[in-house]
Amino acid sequence: YFTFLVIAGLALVIFSKEETFFFVNSRFSSMADFFFRGITGLGDGLFFALITLVLAIYRYRLALMGLVIFLSSSLVAQVLKNTLFSGFKRPYGVFGDDSRVHLVEGVAIYVKNSFPSGHTTTAFALAVFLVLAFGLKRSGWLLALAAMLVGYSRVYLAQHFPVDVYYGSLIGVITCLV
Repeated sequence: YFTFLVIAGLALVIFSKEETFFFVNSRFSSMADFFFRGITGLGDGLFFALITLVLAIYRYRLALMGLVIFLSSSLVAQVLKNTLFSGFKRPYGVFGDDSRVHLVEGVAIYVKNSFPSGHTTTAFALAVFLVLAFGLKRSGWLLALAAMLVGYSRVYLAQHFPVDVYYGSLIGVITCLV
């Protein structure tokens, strides 16, 4: 995760949000459309809720902890998205019908409340929670990779700019650790 923060942080400092968006969004294929349309669901709040529900059957305390992490990370992201950064437009809100924007069929396109990425916040909060809850030191990188793919999918699917994903990941990790 630290490597991701450094590399992505440097890219965000060197290049504009538009340049970083098109770097990701312009590299597409029909197979990638299918893959990222599916992988983005791992950052959906319903997925985190399902994991928490399954945990409730086996380990009630962990389920309660997961619920608190999900609610707190979501609350932080949604409060920021709908108050301080409510004027931040999503890529389609910025570029409109620009032919350079790759849209994936079947994916609803939104125009406002871009910052931060809620899916990315949820994915990173869930990844850190699972690593810490189950002591997954050796395989934790797989969960980190899955969370990063969720973040990438948000840009690929023209839902967010990379900066939204970057800060969404920080919110997810920090709220989980707190």
